[in-house]
Amino acid sequence: MKLLLVLVAIVGELLAQAGRVTVEQGYLSRNPRVGQTAHILGQQNTSTRVFAGWSGDVQYLLDPQAIYKTLTVPDAPVRLVANYRTVPAWTVRTATLGGVPVSYYLPPEPVGLVFAFHGTGGTGAGQFTGAEFISLMRDLVAAGFAVAAFDCLNRETGQWNTLVTGTSNPDIVRLNGVIGAMRSQGLIGATLPLFAFGQSNEGQFAHFSSIVMNWAGVSVSAIQGSPTASTTYNGPVIWYMPANDDHPGVGQVGGVATSVTRYEAIANRGLFARHTTQEALPLFPERFTRSQILTLADSQEIYGVFRSRGWLDENDFLIRNPNELPWAAALPARFTDAMKQSIVGQLEGTYMAHEFVNFSSHITIDVFFRAIAKRSPARPVSGASFSGAAVAPGSIATVFGNGMAGGLVVASSGPEANLGGVRGVLRNAGGTETSVPWFFVSQGQGSFLVPSGLAPGNMSLKLNYSGHRVSYPVTVATVAPGIFTANGSGQGVPAAVILRVKPDNARSTEFPFVAGAAGFEASRIRFDGDRLFLDVYATGLRDASTVRVEVGSETIVPLYAGAQPQFIGLDQVTFELPASLAGRGRVEVRVIAGEVRSDAVELLF
Repeated sequence: MKLLLVLVAIVGELLAQAGRVTVEQGYLSRNPRVGQTAHILGQQNTSTRVFAGWSGDVQYLLDPQAIYKTLTVPDAPVRLVANYRTVPAWTVRTATLGGVPVSYYLPPEPVGLVFAFHGTGGTGAGQFTGAEFISLMRDLVAAGFAVAAFDCLNRETGQWNTLVTGTSNPDIVRLNGVIGAMRSQGLIGATLPLFAFGQSNEGQFAHFSSIVMNWAGVSVSAIQGSPTASTTYNGPVIWYMPANDDHPGVGQVGGVATSVTRYEAIANRGLFARHTTQEALPLFPERFTRSQILTLADSQEIYGVFRSRGWLDENDFLIRNPNELPWAAALPARFTDAMKQSIVGQLEGTYMAHEFVNFSSHITIDVFFRAIAKRSPARPVSGASFSGAAVAPGSIATVFGNGMAGGLVVASSGPEANLGGVRGVLRNAGGTETSVPWFFVSQGQGSFLVPSGLAPGNMSLKLNYSGHRVSYPVTVATVAPGIFTANGSGQGVPAAVILRVKPDNARSTEFPFVAGAAGFEASRIRFDGDRLFLDVYATGLRDASTVRVEVGSETIVPLYAGAQPQFIGLDQVTFELPASLAGRGRVEVRVIAGEVRSDAVELLF
């Protein structure tokens, strides 16, 4: 009886320690415990469906749009559901274009064309057969991109030429021939944006060729990147670097560190760049289903071999580089060479050796969209209006990004320089870097205080968080007015307070908005013989030499315009509403600081 009670107590303690994490339509790592890291992985893309993000308790995820992610297991139940988007099936075509055999797919009215350059010894057609590469192609096509790939000229080494600069480079000659044939045959338009993607040697060529090709954007994996392009190419560049890269030309000579140096060269020129160093992840029993030729039963059997041979630790991490393990000889005879080749890729991707893994296509697509103005530019904006070409010293600014923090983290007593693991600096053209403090950070955005005293000019906002480095171009101007709105969206009714003064000088306050079904809505303002004064809350105007307010056709000189004394970075504009506005209906309101106009908000009279 005593032994039974002890066992019950032990089981109860283990259950208390175990995290209650459930994952639907995806996979969960071994041994999730409260306070420890759990790993989740969505199922692989197919020809008719692609991963579309996680739902459920996504507040625990750093980036709910990433197919692979980690979370710190809370002392609460967590349910996560992998969602998928159905897409039309598509077929790769092969044709000779400009004398070069090309594999490609062109959807109706593509938003851009992505050239995928193969790695050493690879082929263009292989970009549409390898498990991780075809997964990326499916994501790109689902987002509206055309995709194309062809072989490099040198079939002896299977490497792209990165030695000859300029248009005479033999592979660039082939590339321009393919593009020219596509245009002359009406396959693509003359102005269709062109992008480059590549892993290893192909990634080097993708970046190297940007000097001549001037791609709309470049995404590379497992390669340092071109030193020349890092100082001359002005488009966005994304790096995805495996932390344990074992390639003699990359990992063994400080490839990740060198790629960071080249990222910094771009960032320090005031351009957008993004660098991710991906650490190893556990070997999921279902991991090998990402291959197109291995079944779930195959995957579980392979996992069982690794588990039984002691090649995994208690949390299913590989104990060392899989290329150093005799796993191929340990597999049953039914596993063919083709199956083993597929297994190699998934093992190296698990260990984060020299292998591409399609974990961050949503970031690549987002950056490519922003590069061609399909989404807002990737740069900091006014924290009030979420718009504007510049931010002002002493103002509140906001930057949007992927996976900045695992959830909402708010500074408890004024903005903090390192909040939720997010750090940032503003670097000016002279190389001086000034730390920026944060009001809050979250999964998709953060708001920070633009330090006072900065001289106007073009700068870089350089962020560092969770293995990510991101650089955003930013323009600092003397004034950059933005009006806060009641809904916090930069649109609609302003965040403001009305002071009502009656003829007998009795005073009361009210708001120009009311809660509605879809958020705050404009509430009708009535004068009723009273004087009305409006306090509008804004940012970015405190250093303006002049401030005026446009309310419909009326231009008003405010009674006060400057810093709001209670809150850091907040400005206030106070003015009297003319009684002539009575009955006007919806009226647009703007603040003009100097000659810079704010976002438009609305009042209802």
